Amino acid sequence: MAADEEALTEALSEEIAAYQIAALLPEQRAAADLELARCSAALIAYVLLRHDSAVAAVRVEENLDPDERFASAAISAEGAERDLTERESDDLDGLASNLTDSNAAAWHSLCRDVDDRGGVYVLDVPIPGGRSCAPSAIAHGTHPR
Repeated sequence: MAADEEALTEALSEEIAAYQIAALLPEQRAAADLELARCSAALIAYVLLRHDSAVAAVRVEENLDPDERFASAAISAEGAERDLTERESDDLDGLASNLTDSNAAAWHSLCRDVDDRGGVYVLDVPIPGGRSCAPSAIAHGTHPR
C-alpha cells in the first residue's frame, strides 16, 4: 500500500473513531460526520485510481436499506461503465457505507449525478480540489468537547 493511501486510511480510521465518541455535542457530531464522508470519498477515489488511472467516476448505489451504500461500477471519462473487479470491490469494501444521508452535504457536492429517488450516485474521481484528507481536530482530540 502506498504511503498516500496509508495516510488516507489512517485519517479515515481517526475520523471513524472521532465519530464514535459518545460525548460529542450535536454540532461536533455533525462536523465529524462530514469529515467521515469527505475522507471516505477521498479514499474511494484514491483506491480506484490505484487500480485504473483512467477511471473518472464511480457509481455508488443504495442497498436495501437506503442508508447503506456500496460502490458498484467504474466509469471512464467517455462515460463507459464497467463493473468493479473483484479486487477493486475488495479494496473498497465498506468505504461507500460511510456515505450516508446525514453527511450527504459533504459528498453530494462531489457527485456529477445524484438520484436520491433511485438510490444511484455518480461520485467524481479524482475528487475536485484534490484527494487529500487530513484528520480533523475532533479526530486528533484537539477540538474542545
